[in-house]
Amino acid sequence: MKIKDYKEVELKTEETAKGAGIRWLLSDRDGMTDMSMRVVEIEPGGQTPHHSHPWEHQVFILKGSGRVTAESETREFSPGAAIFIGPNEKHTFYNDSGETMEFVCMIPVRATITVGL
Repeated sequence: MKIKDYKEVELKTEETAKGAGIRWLLSDRDGMTDMSMRVVEIEPGGQTPHHSHPWEHQVFILKGSGRVTAESETREFSPGAAIFIGPNEKHTFYNDSGETMEFVCMIPVRATITVGL
């Protein structure tokens, strides 16, 4: 069993993200064999890079509201929303709220290994 306080996990940022970072909570390094769990944080007015990859995302919005663009569709969301992003679907999350957005994002462990956590 493992228990972590997510705020004690390092927030990693990328140059291509505007005010966004990821906390890798559970991954293959923790013995996960199927899914990895992350918390993504986006500052007000920030966004993730517009990108795609060969794995799916399962997202649950904890805090903040905004919109997600996937391929040519844009949808708004608020806390409590569950979002699915399919494999190879270009997508971007935007924080349109006045608070830091936080969401849980689950991806396959094979993706964690691919991105070189």
